[in-house]
Formats: sequence, structure tokens, C-alpha cells
Amino acid sequence: MLKKITIKIALAALLGLFIYLLVVAFGTRSIDRDWQPKIITVRRGASAGQIGNLLHRAGVIEHPAMFKYLALAGGLNRRLKAGRYRFDYPLSAWEALDKIHSGAVVYHQVTIPEGLTMARIAGILAGEAGADSLELMGAFRDTALMNAHGISAASLEGYLFPETYDFEWGSSAGMITHRLLESFFANIKPEWMAEIQRQTRDLRQVVIMASLVEREAQVDAERPVVASVFYNRLKARRPLESCATVEYALPRHKNRRLTYDDLEIDSPYNTYRRQGLPPGPICNPGRRSLEAAIFPAQTNYLYFVSKGDGSHIFTKTLEEHNRAKILVQELKDRR
Repeated sequence: MLKKITIKIALAALLGLFIYLLVVAFGTRSIDRDWQPKIITVRRGASAGQIGNLLHRAGVIEHPAMFKYLALAGGLNRRLKAGRYRFDYPLSAWEALDKIHSGAVVYHQVTIPEGLTMARIAGILAGEAGADSLELMGAFRDTALMNAHGISAASLEGYLFPETYDFEWGSSAGMITHRLLESFFANIKPEWMAEIQRQTRDLRQVVIMASLVEREAQVDAERPVVASVFYNRLKARRPLESCATVEYALPRHKNRRLTYDDLEIDSPYNTYRRQGLPPGPICNPGRRSLEAAIFPAQTNYLYFVSKGDGSHIFTKTLEEHNRAKILVQELKDRR
């Protein structure tokens, strides 16, 4: 009789333990009124134990040991996906494990503005998408990737298309670079390519020109006119004299006007000292500048001077240009 009672007590204890473990593993914590959604970053190579402790410290799960046990029992210890996860409320150990194993990550919206260099783009992607900036710069110079897209250049400067993208946190440099390149070619219309061929130019020349337009023009209506000035100067075999190319050549970006000493810098990008297009793009242009480089306005302008409000005065002769500079200076002095 005593033996039967002992067995019943043992079975009841085992059943109680089993129920307890079920509750620990699958039971969801009650939501605290002060609870705020949490964004948790799971690093590459993190173990189940490390992730469980991370979730516990954030208040997402109550039993980190159960999280680790379930991962080990399911053979998932090293198969949990890195990334950023959003938790809108506390979860059970099993729910949290399922979320991270399935890779239900938060996608981050990253906007790449027009006119940035690839170095600045790498910095934005590092800060807003968790990418490695050094790896990105390596991918931006990947010759195999460039050859696969028919790009003959030292880097992808000019081809990293400015747009708003959705990236997983910690996306690889290769994947991000592919996305930016795909977006660039998706925005180059077949009729644009036909027009480039009709003009006996190539895409690289157009991208270089578009990068100059992007850095010089701020008013959309003026982009085709700015492009026409540069094309007219090329046709007349005159130096382009673009301040933007000199800024690109300088070791550090300047927040003030260029000096005459700056204009003497010995660089293939110094279009004050060298004729023709620079050897490569000076930034990554947007769609409107690319279109302006393909379809420039038909003008006789050879000069333009900034009025200081984003717009320009366009002129045909050096005498007119000098008068325009005097007029602009007078307008500035009156302000």
C-alpha cells in the first residue's frame, strides 16, 4: 500500500514538473502596463545562451535557461538568425525562439540622397542598416561585380543609385551593393540607351556628366541647361572648369568657397587645368541628372554663375559671364 502511494506521489510530482516546464516554455508573461516595444539586435555568431540572456535582460522572456534548452534540444543553437527584431510584448521562451529562428527581422528604411560619394553612402548604410562600412567599400571596388554588369571602372562611384531602400539590419555588403546596382540599371530606360548610342556616347560618359550636373545644379529645370554648358565646352575644346570636380579632388571636403590655390591642385579631376571629362564620376547622380545628361538643352551657353539661391545666370561670352559675376556680388552685398 505504501509503495503504491509512493509511486502515485512520484507520478504526480513528474506530472507537475512536466506542466511547469510546459508553462515555462510556452506560457506568455502577463504584459506590464509600462511595457514599451523593444528592438533587439542579435549579432552574428551569438549562441542560444547569449541570445536568451539578452532577451531576458530586455524583459522579453522570463526564463533564459529554457530558451537555451529548447534551442539545444531542437538543434538550433547555431542556426538562429542575426538581425534586428521588434518585440511588441513579452513572449514565451518558445515564441521568442521561433521568431529568431524564422528570421522575422525588422526591415530598416534607408534613404540614399542624390549627389553623395560612395564613401558617404557607406557611412549611411553602416549607421542605418548595420552594414560594415569597410566591407561595403570593398564591395564598391569589386572588379568581378563590375565586370558582370559591364562596368569598366576603378569603382562603382556613380552607379550606386540614390533611392529609398528596405534592408535587414546587418545585411551583407555584397547584397546591398547588388540592390543599389540593380536599381541603377532598372532606372536606365531602353530609349535612354538608344539615345546614348545615337549620340555615339557610352553609358560611362553619361554617368560622369550626370555626376557633374548633380553637384552643380539644384533647380531641376536647370539640370539640362547645366549639361548643355558642359557639352558646349567639350565641343569647343575648353576646360569644363567645374568647381565640383576640384572639391572631389581635394583631400578633405571644404565648407567654404574654393581658393585660387585649390584650383591649382594637381589631379586628373581638376577640370580647371585639364580638358575633357574627369576620369570618373564625382558622385552618385539621381534620375533627373542622368536624364539631363542624356537629353541636354540646346543652347549656346558656355558659362554659368551661381546666384546663391540654388539658381544660376547662364551666359554665352566671357564678357557676359564677368558682368554676371559682378551682378551676383552686388546682389549679395545688398542682403
